[in-house]
Amino acid sequence: MTTFQRLFGIKETEVKKTCILMPIIRKDILNLLGVKELLRGKLYSTGNSKNFTLIHTGIGPALLGDSVLYLNKTQCQNIILFGSCGLVSKEKDLDIGSLVTPSKCYSHEGFTEMLLDDKKNSEAFYPDKSLYEAFLKNNNIKEVACATLGSLKLEEDYVERFKKRNIQVVDMECSSFFSASKHIKKSALALFYITDIINEKPFYIDLNNKDRLGLLSSIESAAKILCKFTEKNSSA
Repeated sequence: MTTFQRLFGIKETEVKKTCILMPIIRKDILNLLGVKELLRGKLYSTGNSKNFTLIHTGIGPALLGDSVLYLNKTQCQNIILFGSCGLVSKEKDLDIGSLVTPSKCYSHEGFTEMLLDDKKNSEAFYPDKSLYEAFLKNNNIKEVACATLGSLKLEEDYVERFKKRNIQVVDMECSSFFSASKHIKKSALALFYITDIINEKPFYIDLNNKDRLGLLSSIESAAKILCKFTEKNSSA
């Protein structure tokens, strides 16, 4: 058994051209994406649909970034990060349930960096231009600037700073995802659904019925978009 199979639960040769990485696996998402089951490895759980490989990575930049690096010697060419994000502040066309894709992502991955209030400008990382443009071409999805954070608690104190830098959403993996994908020369993009609004509707508060239903509908729409995009991409 190879190192890859021990970590991911499948052989390197079983990995498809497109991989979708998910930090969290929500209820019913496997059915929506057409994946029958996930095989569990030491770090990751993996399963195949007709057109892509789905990998449950777990939360955080290290686990997510490492999962990308391990794909280096597989036949994977395109990697999509699919998950949730928080909204810095409500905007006209951004709210709970909105689907967004980062056009760039700043790295604030370090907890200590945030705790010590390091005021230096963080570095920005980007999706693959060609894959990103192809994804946007037939999908009405909002482009946003993102920041990857090392703390859910400390994000509450950074809102005004994010606004000044025109950062609209925050997550916990995207900058490591973009940087790792670039490092191994794989094409990458991210698709997020907004689950909370910092200091207004924080992640630890139960959503009202309208927001909850809207979010579930958006996740279903996102899954359909990904299935359609990967089907087209697999034959390209």
